[in-house]
Amino acid sequence: MAFWEDWYNKLEINWKKVAIWAAVIAVVCGLIAVLVIAFAVFKPPTATANDAVLERFALAAGDPATNSTVSFNITATLSLKNPNIYRSISYDPLPVSLSFNGTRFDESGKVPGFEHAARKTATFNIKVGGVDKPIKLSAPGVKEFRAENETGKFDVELRLDTVMQYKGRSTKCPLVVICPLELQLADPEVAATAFQRTKCTILRAKKSGC
Repeated sequence: MAFWEDWYNKLEINWKKVAIWAAVIAVVCGLIAVLVIAFAVFKPPTATANDAVLERFALAAGDPATNSTVSFNITATLSLKNPNIYRSISYDPLPVSLSFNGTRFDESGKVPGFEHAARKTATFNIKVGGVDKPIKLSAPGVKEFRAENETGKFDVELRLDTVMQYKGRSTKCPLVVICPLELQLADPEVAATAFQRTKCTILRAKKSGC
């Protein structure tokens, strides 16, 4: 009887050792996985349009439509997030362009280049405006503007084009940020105009290192 008790006790001790080693192996594997993600996986930034205000958007339709002009004042707040655990991202200057109905009407805005630390979110304001600026709309584009003007809501696309580079990599990666904005023409009698926070689309080069 004593023999079986001794054997059982030894078996119980061995199972405890197995459990301890299993836990150690799991922790080590977890650390390795984290390190692989941090150092070997490159995630592109994400972008969000947090706020936007349209104070003026007036079209002087031309004949032909491509001779039209537009007067506008737009302010937008964008956030760019670096989701990488370890790697920072550097950006060249980010020129800003605005389009209506697929037609660009402003390219005057620019966000300065900057170093984007890992796991950080950078927020910046963009303010653009102009009076009687050329907009080469098509006839259907003019019709669409008039239809949206009736509702006071305009669909405008905000786009940023730049080149980015991950820390520790030599590859320069073209990057495009596209934010579709539904802008409510601000009413001067109202203190604030609601804006629906919008996720932007990120387009990056499909090449090694990007």
